[in-house]
Parts: sequence; C-alpha cells; structure tokens
Amino acid sequence: MATGDRGPNESLIGVPGSRHQLGTPSLVIDVDIMDANIASMARHAESHGYEVRPVGKIHKSIEITRRQVEAGGRGPCCATLAEVEVMVDAGFSDVMLFTSVVTAPKLDRLAEVNARAEGLIVCADHAANVIQLGEAARRSGRPIKVLVDLETGSYRTGVVGEDAALALARLIVDTDGLEYAGVQGYTGHHMNTTDYEARRARGLAVVEPVVRAVERLRAEGLDPEIVSGGGTGSHAFDHELDVFTEIQAGTYVLMDTNYYNVVQRHDEPSPFGPALFVRTTVISNCQPEFVMTDAGIKEVDVIFGIENPAILRGAPPGAVYEMAGDDMGKIRFANPGQDRLEVGDVVEILASHCYQTIVLYRYFHVVSGGTLVDIWPVDAYDNW
Repeated sequence: MATGDRGPNESLIGVPGSRHQLGTPSLVIDVDIMDANIASMARHAESHGYEVRPVGKIHKSIEITRRQVEAGGRGPCCATLAEVEVMVDAGFSDVMLFTSVVTAPKLDRLAEVNARAEGLIVCADHAANVIQLGEAARRSGRPIKVLVDLETGSYRTGVVGEDAALALARLIVDTDGLEYAGVQGYTGHHMNTTDYEARRARGLAVVEPVVRAVERLRAEGLDPEIVSGGGTGSHAFDHELDVFTEIQAGTYVLMDTNYYNVVQRHDEPSPFGPALFVRTTVISNCQPEFVMTDAGIKEVDVIFGIENPAILRGAPPGAVYEMAGDDMGKIRFANPGQDRLEVGDVVEILASHCYQTIVLYRYFHVVSGGTLVDIWPVDAYDNW
C-alpha cells in the first residue's frame, strides 16, 4: 500500500509508544502474539501428522496468510471467489474455495482466476455443478481440482452419505477438465463448546461420516489425496481418527470472544492468545453507572449474539462492554460510584467474532509492544 493510503495513524509508524497514541476506534493486531499463535498451531500440526489449511476469510490479509504459509501451512482456504482472486494474485498456490460457484458470471471469473492459478481447488456437492466446473476448467485451459463436499452435521452444503459421495467422485473423475482431489467434511457448530471433553465427544462423532465415506472411496479405487475439515475448536483431537490430511484452522491466528474461554487442548488450555482487538476511547462519563465510548455496532460486530465483547485492558475489574448504538459503546461498571473512567481514557476490547469485525475496517494497526510498527490493508475487503 502506497504512502498516504494507510489512514490517519500512518505518521505514528515507528514512533516509540505510538500504540497508545492511535486515533480510535482502531483495529489493532499484536504481531508478537499473532506470530506465537501461528507457531503453536504449526508445532501441533507437525507433531500430530496433519497440515494446516489457514482460513483466509478470518483475516482477509495477504501478509497474515504469508506468515501462516511460511510456518508450514498449505495454501489458504477461502469462503468467496473474491478472496480467491486476491490470494491467487498475491502469488499463493494451492488455494481452496470451500463454497460452490454456480452462476454464469462467477463461473467466468473462476475460469479467469484458474487460468493464472497454480493448483486451484474447489468444492462441489451437485452433479450439475460438476459439469459447470468442467466447462469453466476447459475455458481456462488448465484443470481444476475438485473435492466432494460431504455433509457432516452442520446442515449446510454437502452430499449426504457414502453412496452420494461415491457417485459425485466418479462424475468428477469422468469430467474432462477436472481432477478428483478428495473430500471436504466440515462441521463448525460445536467449535466454541467451552468444555474440552464435551467438545471432543461431539467433534469425533461428526467426523464419523467422513471416515465412512473415505473408507468407501478407497475401496472403490478413489483414494482421496486431500481430506479437509476441522478447525480451531477441534484441532486438538481431529487427528485422532486418522482421516483428515489437513485442518481448516482459522480463528486461532487472532482469536475472539467466541473462543475466549474455550479450553483448546487437554494439556494446554490456552495455546492461542488474543492478538486482535479494538481500541476505543471514553467520550462521556456523565453517569456513575457507566461511560460511553466511540465503538458501537459499526465498529465491533455482535451479529451472532455474543453481545459483550471481552474487555482486555483499560477498564476496572468486572466492567462489561455493551453496544449502545451504531457508533457508541457502553462500559457498565461492576461497582458504580467507586469505579471510574475519565473522558479520553482508552480501553482495548476483544471482538465477539474477529472475521465479522474485520470487514468493518480497511486497516490493521500492527503493534509490537508499545509501538505501531506497520499498517496492513484488509486486502480481501470485498466479499463477493
């Protein structure tokens, strides 16, 4: 990003103590915590025999993806075609799109990006879409790798059962322009279950359909090269059934309130630290029970029902952060009359969901210790 294009805090880059001078509301990454999170997941993957497929939708950042890949990760896993285009044009290979592309304009874009991609992977759960993908691949002049998308309990996309998975895999093999690459089997609704054993029991149960489908495919001579699934909340036990070749880990790199109290590993409850946060300033303190801030629902997302972003730093113990309006938040004190914040005080809060909050901003303010060391763009800001 060119000089002058990085927002009103750009002049603070490299200034000692500049983290504490950032104009607010501002989206901030502690790069030291983030890099430690990346290293922790990479070590776990290496020691348990799987690969990390970093989820690009979590941060939409070329630089963060680069760090994840350099730590041993595969190419990024993307939710949208726009994310794929950004990641391919940034030079990443082995990029995966886990949602279906079915409309003519997007199929044309898929053909265009595949023509300049190396090892592009897409997922499919419908025979007609497989035919469309074959046509797009032939237009692009190079093959597209396809995973059979398998339903495992999220009740979203995916074929149901081994018979359907086998039939679709055979169609992919028989379709000119496509390469059968394996299976995707992702279930996410248990990922933030706080108790480790309860989450593990549910997590292993939802992987059973993947195990059965892979066994059937192997028996029919369709051994999958890739079996993709799992995530941050299940990475500690996804490897136990020895079926996934890669884990679609996303939130671990930054963390959010959704995962804040989740016991991640049996032997290491909190291997990932909160690397992403929003700095917000107290703008009014007229009432003894609370103060008002400059970060509301246009600055911190609460769409999935976690209405109280965790307060990391700056507020009295027991205080609760609430949404008070489009551009205002409220910090409610645990001890009204005793607790106090002054106008101009700054509080750092952990987003309820990192990926939903990130798209409300154009920049990450990257800090190390007390210094703003860089400003990175949200590269894949456009959703579709």
